[in-house]
Amino acid sequence: MRKKKDFDCVEMKWKIQQNLLREEQELGREEAKRRRSQRVLSDPILGPYLAKLSNKGQTGTPERVTR
Repeated sequence: MRKKKDFDCVEMKWKIQQNLLREEQELGREEAKRRRSQRVLSDPILGPYLAKLSNKGQTGTPERVTR
């Protein structure tokens, strides 16, 4: 018998995708994209990381980080 998981990453991913799709339907594609960008840039971990990459010329937008 399987032990019940405390954390299900597939379920979490599905919920996040549903929230993003709902946001895009309510706000429109461009506004939703702008808000996602702003959230990522203001994140205490991702914001400084993306700023560092941007200073090195490795990224154009938060959605498209090149390695």
